[in-house]
Amino acid sequence: MNAPLTSCPAGVAHGATRLSIPADGTENDDKNPPCIAPRHLFDVSVGDDNLFHGERYKWSLRFTVINLTNKEALYNFLFTFSGTHFVTPRSETVELGFHF
Repeated sequence: MNAPLTSCPAGVAHGATRLSIPADGTENDDKNPPCIAPRHLFDVSVGDDNLFHGERYKWSLRFTVINLTNKEALYNFLFTFSGTHFVTPRSETVELGFHF
C-alpha cells in the first residue's frame, strides 16, 4: 500500500542543488525569484593560425575543450522562449584549416 502524500514541513531545507530557492516567505517573482544556482564553467582553446609560416597559403590548427571540468549545471531558467537546459557535457574538437 502506498503512503499518502503530505506537504513539506515548514523550516525544512529544500533539496535542490541546481536551483537557488529563496527562503520560505521571502520569494518575490519580481525581485527575488527562484533562479539557477551560480556555477563556473571553463573552456580552453589552443591553436596556431599560420602553422608552417607560409606567405601565400596558410594552415591553421586549433584544439578546443568545452566544459573542461565536465560540470553538470542548468542555464536559461525561466526564459520565455527557450526554457531550461543542461550545460553541454565535456567535448573536444580539433580543427584543421587551409587558407588561400
